[in-house]
Amino acid sequence: MSHEGNDKIIDDQRDDLRTTLTQNMTHAAIELGIGVVQEIASETLKRKPGMSVKEFTKILDQYLERQRELTKDTIST
Repeated sequence: MSHEGNDKIIDDQRDDLRTTLTQNMTHAAIELGIGVVQEIASETLKRKPGMSVKEFTKILDQYLERQRELTKDTIST
């Protein structure tokens, strides 16, 4: 038979673990995203030195749009 105090301890431990895993996953996703942006910036600056932030933002938007299209194509096939 379970005890109300034990149930709360188990629930709290599970919630703490879930929070920690979520934070770790979020950090990893952000780290990956920053790495992708750095790669795009490096390659873009090689091709177009002195580019403005506005131009670079446009390039990132185009990259995201291409990724969305590729994802849609992959899902629909």
